[in-house]
Amino acid sequence: MQENIEHERRLFEQKEQLHKTELKALKRQIFVSNLKAWIVGLILLMEIFFIVSFLKKSGVVGEETLTNDKIAVIRYNKEVTEDFTTKVMEELDKIRDDESFKSVLFIMGSPGGSPTASEELSEYLKEFQKDKNITMYVDSIAASGGYYIASAVKPLIANKNAIVGSIGVIMPHYNLGELAKKVGVEEDFMAAGEFKKPISFFAKIDDKNRKYMTEHLLKPTYENFVSSVAKNRGVSKEQILKVADGKIYIANVPEIKGVLVDEVSSLYKVKKMIRKAYGNDVTFVDVELDKESSFLPQVKVDIDLKTALSKFKME
Repeated sequence: MQENIEHERRLFEQKEQLHKTELKALKRQIFVSNLKAWIVGLILLMEIFFIVSFLKKSGVVGEETLTNDKIAVIRYNKEVTEDFTTKVMEELDKIRDDESFKSVLFIMGSPGGSPTASEELSEYLKEFQKDKNITMYVDSIAASGGYYIASAVKPLIANKNAIVGSIGVIMPHYNLGELAKKVGVEEDFMAAGEFKKPISFFAKIDDKNRKYMTEHLLKPTYENFVSSVAKNRGVSKEQILKVADGKIYIANVPEIKGVLVDEVSSLYKVKKMIRKAYGNDVTFVDVELDKESSFLPQVKVDIDLKTALSKFKME
């Protein structure tokens, strides 16, 4: 009798131990399943977040209202170059073809750059306005080639502390002759034609070549600059020449009122004006033009005329 009781007790303990083991295994399985579900859910949320972020940057989604009416915001806040100007025109082509975009708010913040790129974008903006309206606002600076571009749109509105003007042309030149001697570098070249190589980075520009470069490059470009700005602004060439000696101006000084700037305002007020024009029922969509570049300066040493001409700028 005692043996039977002992046997049943051992059987009960074994069953209880087996039950505990199975229960522990089940809990572990439930925990692993829940963990996997949480991981998968987290991954999906991250993917959704990155997709939405990408679409917002692309202007596909974000800040949408019940209306499809949108105002494209172009921020030209870089040096004027052929590459960046081409990118801007490509984006504007898309905006022109998209009926949901009613107009463009062009925010200028460039210190200048390439004369040819400035002319290309200036002419493009004038043609673009035949299809859709552009509001030009200078938030920080529209100098040299940056002003050339901004002048293509009237009225030209600027922050009262913005810098405008700097109408002129410059071509930097560096004489590395003494440094070249110290490191044992000597220039050697062959050319046919007296003025084929007017500039060398191993010597100063002599009077004959200086006169040649001034008469054949700087002065004609300057004349084009002044004439184009006068035509864009609807004022006489003489009026522009009075402020076209390379000086910069703060936007609200009286002497450039109606000549370089039409009115001073703020971005908030400009947007308010645009909303009012479209019945307050619009959405401002920032157009992504380029990835942010490194803040580290790029240092280059160039020793030929081709590179010198690539640095030829309106300033």
